Amino acid sequence: MFARYCSATRCASRGFQGRWYVCPGLLNRLQGREFEVYYDRRDVSVLYLFVEGSYVGEAYCPQFLGSRISEWEAEALKTYHRADKEAAAREGRESRARIQATVQPAKKRRRAEVRAEEQGRQWDRQRAEIRPAGVLEILQGLRPSRPEQQPLPKAVPDPAPDRPVRALRVRPRREEPRL
Repeated sequence: MFARYCSATRCASRGFQGRWYVCPGLLNRLQGREFEVYYDRRDVSVLYLFVEGSYVGEAYCPQFLGSRISEWEAEALKTYHRADKEAAAREGRESRARIQATVQPAKKRRRAEVRAEEQGRQWDRQRAEIRPAGVLEILQGLRPSRPEQQPLPKAVPDPAPDRPVRALRVRPRREEPRL
């Protein structure tokens, strides 16, 4: 067993050796007092707390969920997860950059469209004031008409298939009793 000296406020805010430990109801009683932390290098999931040489309770690491894990295994897990965490962060940054790159041009295009629509509405409102009704009728006649849409060709069924098509049986539905 190894011992470390610790105060309740410092351990509560930082954890112990980079891991969080919980001891329900015990930290409140130890608030502001110095205590000793004993732990076994072969099982760092449990800390044994002593105040003035007498045992007061245990603190458990929720990260390990009650399993026995040695100090070097915990450090190896931490290193392994750090690499995964960095890879996930890097992938997230790339994804956010890609999304922002696609959003910026769309924002600019949308802003330009809204600006053009608003300007068109303003021109439409002022058009009657600028030109008399007769001129507006002549301009309306000069506007190119929309070409009529060509009708779609008639639907033609596919030619007979090369091989026979097997029709699937439909199971009869069970009748439910009516109430």
